[in-house]
Amino acid sequence: MKQSLAVFLILAAFAANVQAVTVDIYYAHLCPDSVRFVQDQLLTLNPTLLNAITLDFIPFGKAESVNNGQSFICQHGPAECEGNRIQSCILSMLPNQQAKVNYVGCQMSFTADPRGWECAFRSGVNLNAAETCVEGTQGTTLQLEAERRTQLIAPAFIPTIVFNGQFDQGLQDRSLTDFAGIICELAGLTGVGC
Repeated sequence: MKQSLAVFLILAAFAANVQAVTVDIYYAHLCPDSVRFVQDQLLTLNPTLLNAITLDFIPFGKAESVNNGQSFICQHGPAECEGNRIQSCILSMLPNQQAKVNYVGCQMSFTADPRGWECAFRSGVNLNAAETCVEGTQGTTLQLEAERRTQLIAPAFIPTIVFNGQFDQGLQDRSLTDFAGIICELAGLTGVGC
């Protein structure tokens, strides 16, 4: 009993010192730099660090809408536009952060199905509902919202990583090689994974 209480107190003290960190990841479906960030930085995070942050994925990149979403033009062509739309729909259907990280980690790989349906299937979402989203107005609405959010920060580089709602070029540059270190600093963490 005493040992359980000691462990609880240590964990409570740890949690009390952790600062909330939100991370917005602005990326694009077929962007090689986005793939590298996901594979080399995001997926290598220690689970403790991953649990210390709240992630939001915004798949849009340097795309732009035409006629309020009648169509989209993407940096890496129509396949990227389709992939961004699919990712927006799948991410909106996933129940929690870990499921979203697993899906993005699967899809943002140089060996992934470029259309995006294999990773959608693996994520466990209802593929009929996902296809309805992608083909319908919900997919357009999600991409227009991604465009709105992306335009607010006007990224010069994709992926762009925003911490706690504020773009910082120094953190952006560092996030591509030391994402874990930034999270440790911003969350006030030391030890495991830091």
